[in-house]
Amino acid sequence: MKNILLLIAIIFLTLTSYSQENELMKIEKKGNLQEVTLYYENGAIMQHGFYTEDGKLHASWESYNIDGSRKCIATYNFGVKVGIWTYWNNNKITKVEYDNNKIISIKEVDKGTSIKKDF
Repeated sequence: MKNILLLIAIIFLTLTSYSQENELMKIEKKGNLQEVTLYYENGAIMQHGFYTEDGKLHASWESYNIDGSRKCIATYNFGVKVGIWTYWNNNKITKVEYDNNKIISIKEVDKGTSIKKDF
């Protein structure tokens, strides 16, 4: 009897944890890419982006704060950082330009104003 109760408890815990993981992540096949959306426990989107079949980040990747506001928009080319990545933090917007995983420039902007710093 104890073994049956233990088995039922293990199955219940397994199903519960599996269903929670599924609710926090959604994966859809889009051509040769996998579209991935990760969610906070409150249902808000945490991250959204694309992977190649061999697991490399590709195309756009977006991150959000728990309140739904944007945190970062990034671009990958088969796992390599490229283009302008934009970060939102409080009243500042930081733009980091990448070329083949190397930082080309960093610009910091106050929301509603012109470029503040150019590194």
